[in-house]
Amino acid sequence: MAGTSTVGGRSGTGGTSIVGGTSTTGGAGTLGIQVCPAIPGAPTGTQPLPSPAQLLYQRTEMTSFLHIGMATFDGTEQCNPSDPVSTFAPTKLDATSVGQWVTSLKGAGFRQAMLVTKHSCGFVLWPSQYTDYSTKNSTWKGDVLKLWTDAMKANDMRVAIYYSPWDQHYTSSKSDYETYFKNQLTELMAYGDSYEFEFDGFNSPVGGNVNWKNVFSFIKQTQPNTLIWAGPEIVNTGATPDVQWIGNENGTGSRSTSALDTTNCGKGSTYCPYECNTSSHRPNWFWHPGQNPIALSDMQKNYFQTVGMNCTFNFNVPPSQTGEFDPKDISLLQSFGTWYSALYKTNLAKGQPATADSTWATAGFEAAKAADDDICTYWAAASGKTSGTLTVTPASPITVNLISIREAIELGERVKKYHVEIQQNGTWNAAPTDQSGTKIQGTVIGNRQLWQLNGTSAEAVRLVVDSAKDSPAIAEFSVY
Repeated sequence: MAGTSTVGGRSGTGGTSIVGGTSTTGGAGTLGIQVCPAIPGAPTGTQPLPSPAQLLYQRTEMTSFLHIGMATFDGTEQCNPSDPVSTFAPTKLDATSVGQWVTSLKGAGFRQAMLVTKHSCGFVLWPSQYTDYSTKNSTWKGDVLKLWTDAMKANDMRVAIYYSPWDQHYTSSKSDYETYFKNQLTELMAYGDSYEFEFDGFNSPVGGNVNWKNVFSFIKQTQPNTLIWAGPEIVNTGATPDVQWIGNENGTGSRSTSALDTTNCGKGSTYCPYECNTSSHRPNWFWHPGQNPIALSDMQKNYFQTVGMNCTFNFNVPPSQTGEFDPKDISLLQSFGTWYSALYKTNLAKGQPATADSTWATAGFEAAKAADDDICTYWAAASGKTSGTLTVTPASPITVNLISIREAIELGERVKKYHVEIQQNGTWNAAPTDQSGTKIQGTVIGNRQLWQLNGTSAEAVRLVVDSAKDSPAIAEFSVY
């Protein structure tokens, strides 16, 4: 990845991004995620601001877990450190099956995936020189990590790594465990840049034999633009990650989910996005015979409760004992991909007349910029304003099923309170509700808020920013 000054969109002060573009133009660090050019005269960012890597991560919106290891074969979830290496015995694990993982996820809309390279029993998925408890000594005798990183790069996908700090084989309570840990991290980083490293806090060594600040610094020295996710147990040692856990494994955020709430990120004044994880085979993370994945409707619900609530959706799909994705998981991903590709297909607000009660003095920040279906442009209220209204009035009445609201988060999370109004029969409804009967209002917008409605007729829609920390900056006010 390129340096932090040039990746990930406009800087908080309107600085230039010189790397990337869309997936067709490529560029280091983008991998299909839109990177925005500077807009001259942009409002100044409101601290704390996302790093370029955090901005790209949030705009990725969906990432995936891949759990495969000893537990795939021994029927457990944590695996058993007494399992012989011969336990790992996939019958069809090769470039074709691993490529299937990646293309299935990409087809469903995912742009990042995270491989569990080592789980708690200590078995690793690459031929590590620091342990014999590895795929190199299994019956299969291969390198899962190499197959996977090759497939990810070939498919323009963001690589992420999960590595369990808890180790029951090379016992993580050993005095030299930090050295072992760093040695294997060095091997992992040799496979190429990763966009995220994830360290589970469960049973992690936090009693003194591992200095987590040192570990984080060690990673950043080699891969300065990677993001580190760490469980609360690790964070409580004083090491501050870049991404934090939502606090459940149900794929559920809330309307108050904010990158400024650092509950699981050191409780400081930093910008720290949330990741909301769940599994297609919940409550299990590894594949087990006879278990069906969740229903499409449940996965869709997870999408709205994560991406639609300012949280990155991390969805686990575990490869089976053959090394292939279970056909039922492939079917789920295909169905989700079809639904997802249609979700934002027709923006009924795009190009329609838009007005605001105030506008930033420099040209280029008019109300229409929030209704042009372009995340790289935005409406900004006038300097000094901490509230504002943005109204879109289509040429003819529309039927509203979904409302999407996005801030220009490169300027920080600025909105503190907002609500939506809908005009019907010439009258403004100042308190419309979504399909669950909840008023369309909140305290956080962030990267995205999604509101589902039951086919509501509207002559116009209005976003009212009741209060903000600085001039509101809305990148998207879209209707589907």
